[in-house]
Amino acid sequence: MHFECEKLFHVYTRANSENELLFREDENYYFFLKKYKKYINPIFETLCYCLIPNHYHLLIRVKEKESIFEYQKIKKYKYINNESKIDNFLQQQIANFHISYAKAFNKKYKRRGSLFQSKPKAKEISSTYYLLRASRYIHRNPITHGLVSNLEDWEFSSFLDYIDMRRGTIPKKKYILSYFSSIEDFINFTCKDGDD
Repeated sequence: MHFECEKLFHVYTRANSENELLFREDENYYFFLKKYKKYINPIFETLCYCLIPNHYHLLIRVKEKESIFEYQKIKKYKYINNESKIDNFLQQQIANFHISYAKAFNKKYKRRGSLFQSKPKAKEISSTYYLLRASRYIHRNPITHGLVSNLEDWEFSSFLDYIDMRRGTIPKKKYILSYFSSIEDFINFTCKDGDD
C-alpha cells in the first residue's frame, strides 16, 4: 500500500481471524467512527464507507499535501513539509487509528492480541468505472453479507447520508454524486440487483 496526495483509494481490512469480530455491538461501531474522525478525517476525505461485523471498506481521497503538512505541524510530527515522508505519515495514522480502537476493544472484552489483519489493503482508483463500481460494492456490502435486505436498514454505512436519511459528517458525497443526474439515479445504480 502506497498513498499519494490527491489520489483515490479503496481501503479495506478485516478482523485478524475468521471467527473474530471487529464490532460486537452498536457501541463498537460508534466508537470506531469517533476514532475515525480523530485519526483519519484530517488526512483523507472519505467518499463512502461501510462497516460490517468482521471488516470494513473505505473509499477515500488523500488530501492535498499542504493540508497534510498543516496537520503534521499541529501534531508536531518530526518530518513536516517532507514530501517523501507523507506516505509514512499516512500509514502511521492508520496504524495509530487501529491501535487506538483495538486497545479499547481488547480492554472492554478482556481479550488479547491483534484485532486487525496486519495492514489494510489499498487499491488505487484509476478510472471512473472503478470508482463507481467500488462505491456500489461498498454500499451493497450489508446485502452481500446477508445482514439486511434493504440498504437503508444498515446504519453503519454512508449510504444513509447519500440518500439524505442522515446528515453525517464523515462522507463527502459531492464527488460521487457528480456522476449521477439525481439522487434517484444514484439509488437505482446502487440498489439494483446483479452486477453492473
